[in-house]
Amino acid sequence: MGYNWILFGYTVVICGSSIYFERSLHPALLVLIAILYIIAHFTEKRLVISVFLQIVLLIAFHSVSQMAWCLPLYFAQIGKHFHKIRTPGSAVLVSLLYTLTFALVSYSYMKLTLYNVSAFLFSSISCLTFAFLFYQYIYVLRNQTQQLDSEKKHLTTHDALTGLYNYEECHRQLGKLVQQGAPIALVLIDCKDLKSLNTANGFHGVNRILKQAAQLLRIMFPEALLISRYGGDEFAIVLESNHIGQLTHNIEQQLTVDFPKLTGIEMNFGMAFYPNDGEYKDDLIFIAERNLYMMKRESWLKREEHMLRSEKLRVVGELASGMAHEIRNPLTTIKGFLQLSRADNFNVRPWYDLIMDEITRMSMLTAEFLQFSKPHATQFKVHAIDDCIQRVLSLLDSEAARLGHEIQFEHAGQPLYLMMDQDKMLQLLLNLIKNAFEAMEEQGLVRVHLSNHNQSAVIEISDTGSGIPQSELEKIFLPFYTTKDSGTGLGLSICHKIVQDHQGTMEVESESGKGTKLTITIPLASHDAYSTETSPSH
Repeated sequence: MGYNWILFGYTVVICGSSIYFERSLHPALLVLIAILYIIAHFTEKRLVISVFLQIVLLIAFHSVSQMAWCLPLYFAQIGKHFHKIRTPGSAVLVSLLYTLTFALVSYSYMKLTLYNVSAFLFSSISCLTFAFLFYQYIYVLRNQTQQLDSEKKHLTTHDALTGLYNYEECHRQLGKLVQQGAPIALVLIDCKDLKSLNTANGFHGVNRILKQAAQLLRIMFPEALLISRYGGDEFAIVLESNHIGQLTHNIEQQLTVDFPKLTGIEMNFGMAFYPNDGEYKDDLIFIAERNLYMMKRESWLKREEHMLRSEKLRVVGELASGMAHEIRNPLTTIKGFLQLSRADNFNVRPWYDLIMDEITRMSMLTAEFLQFSKPHATQFKVHAIDDCIQRVLSLLDSEAARLGHEIQFEHAGQPLYLMMDQDKMLQLLLNLIKNAFEAMEEQGLVRVHLSNHNQSAVIEISDTGSGIPQSELEKIFLPFYTTKDSGTGLGLSICHKIVQDHQGTMEVESESGKGTKLTITIPLASHDAYSTETSPSH
């Protein structure tokens, strides 16, 4: 039920009671005043003087009805004023005026008996007390409403985690600062590797770091016009930029030196200056984001370079360790033979052949190692891979016959031209087919299949040997890894490097007891390169 309808009910009850108990001397006038009083309440939003009319009609209604029951109507009228009153002093004044009005009107028709005077005083004090309590209640409600509105506004404009302005409010405040026309600097900041800390510290740990970062930014930039959380691990700062050079130096010092020293987190950042870099908010944001991206990219490239350098050092260490191990074995053998020869008056004749075999082994090992590790000058020209395969098969024909193996070659049907170093390609094919021979202890079959797939030459070399266990497939291209008694472990590594130099790939499939298949894929020569290589000279 609405507020005015409650007043309507009270007015009807008081009016009817006054007439019924014959308190009113002018019943018709009382009814007319009651109707006008109710109309004044229902039309208060349309009439400017409705409040004044309500007060006048209330006094007239109370005077004509001669009923103390009008006290609730005074309470209701006070309540309407309290909704618009903002200060306690005004509330006290209004309460006193209404209480005095109620007292004076009541005194006009009240007989001076002890009971009536007591009722009069009790009603007046009750009116004043109720007015005070009612104002306190409204004051508390108003403060709670203001507090809720303030919290709501804060939540819509600030980040819940850090307490800084959020993304939307950052754009709004930046737009206002640009409209003011004063020179400013926008700095977008990105915390490096903060997402990777989720794995180590969990999101609670990362949230704690973000809070510390926000607090530290407030301390480091107390003169900032705006500090906001721009994204997940990004922040935005707006500063006055009267001296761009000095400001840039201070920002770089604080974000690249001071901040990482205090938090252990490195920062990427991008800056944009108004009005030098743009006259609109979106221009500044675009420039700052571009500069931030460029710094991120530079940082990423440096990290990749560092990782590549570390990986190279690791590989060099492994190669050096493997090389030292492979050379130490023959040196130990030679040392033992020389110690034996000392006891035989330095007569090395009984061990001469063995010593020379070990020296030859070391020479072959160092030669293969140099071939693997040292870059050689390559001469890439367009050649038909079919001719290379045919030449290799002719070179190995006698060895295959001696070992009792058979070689089958299935070609693509038309020549396939590659941009290649022919000598390296011959070495690659020779090594792989010889490995196939060595993998077959008994008479076996080696298949060489050449095909064209997606503008690439695909060479498949398969044998019917013993195969390679699945646990060792991932190791066969590692330097110095071998399953042979006399191998150096560099053959397949050299083959793999040759394929990589030709922008190709090498894959291996094997199954124990059924054989192994190596698949080499190398891009075909472009038509332009083929035309240049094959065109006659004038």
